[in-house]
Amino acid sequence: MAKEKPFLPVQIFFPAIMNKENFKGKAAAVSTENKMGKFDVLPQHINFITLIFKNLTLHTLKKEKIEYSFERGVLIVRKGEIIVFLGL
Repeated sequence: MAKEKPFLPVQIFFPAIMNKENFKGKAAAVSTENKMGKFDVLPQHINFITLIFKNLTLHTLKKEKIEYSFERGVLIVRKGEIIVFLGL
């Protein structure tokens, strides 16, 4: 039996006025940028919250990339899960 790769449960939310579809799924990693610079969130990352800017990239378990562009957002890592609010 194959061992499942570590993953991050991810939820991405947009304001209703943006008419964009929210995302809920799994990712191998998430890359984005805050005022300190670019960073990645990997499975088992510590809990934290930050404002994010410009772009966010989801690295899927199938080694694909899903990219979002925006002005600003909030990223929360809590108990191994990521919640993102974009377009704030």
